Amino acid sequence: MTPSNRGSQPRQPRQSNGKLPAHVYRRRRLTLAVLSLVVLSMLVLGVVGIVNAIGGGKSEAAAKGTVTQTPTPTAPVPDETAASGRCPEEAVAISAETDKKSYEEDAEPKFKLKIANNHTVTCLIEVGTKNQEFLVKRDGDVVWSSKFCAVDDENAEVSTEFAPQTEKVAQLKWNRIPVDKNCNREKKAFEPGQYELVVKLGDKESKPVAFELEKDAATKAKEKKEAEEKEAEEKRKSEEEKSEPDPSESPSSD
Repeated sequence: MTPSNRGSQPRQPRQSNGKLPAHVYRRRRLTLAVLSLVVLSMLVLGVVGIVNAIGGGKSEAAAKGTVTQTPTPTAPVPDETAASGRCPEEAVAISAETDKKSYEEDAEPKFKLKIANNHTVTCLIEVGTKNQEFLVKRDGDVVWSSKFCAVDDENAEVSTEFAPQTEKVAQLKWNRIPVDKNCNREKKAFEPGQYELVVKLGDKESKPVAFELEKDAATKAKEKKEAEEKEAEEKRKSEEEKSEPDPSESPSSD
């Protein structure tokens, strides 16, 4: 028997019945799925790129914006009598005034600070209480000032419109209470006699206006009595002198 050489001969391909092995179909399905994902990704990226391109174009246009031309407004022309800012210093005038020339013992003088705008147009003047000062002087010395006990209030800094050639008045009632510069009350009262009122507005100072503080009633009564007695004494002496005989008219002796 001739030895068999079956193992040395190449294998012949197995005859197929029209169907491929299962692993071939699995491999094909996997490949198809991967290809589908790749195509889908490319489509998505393409759409995003198109959207970004469109959006970028809009953003650039928006960034550039649309320049609109607006007409330049014309500067307003002020009225001839409209306020023109602060009044010039030389156009502001102040003066002092008292309501009486003489005041009895218990009377409280009323002082006035008169402010005038001598400008030709309406303008502003700083008339706040911070700028105002009422001074009482005697023999040239300041014996009282409204600044001695000044306190800031809502009217401390006020600008007021003044029409041309007009005047406004600030008033103060003087209580005649003596105080020092620190607003400490002093025991000594204001003595009777001649005083002067001076008013100030900022750096401007008025001319002095004289007034008198009268003596108290008891002093005035005493002085009146003394004056009447003196007058009576002088009258009596005058009558005595008239009643005495003139020596030159006496009769001569033989």
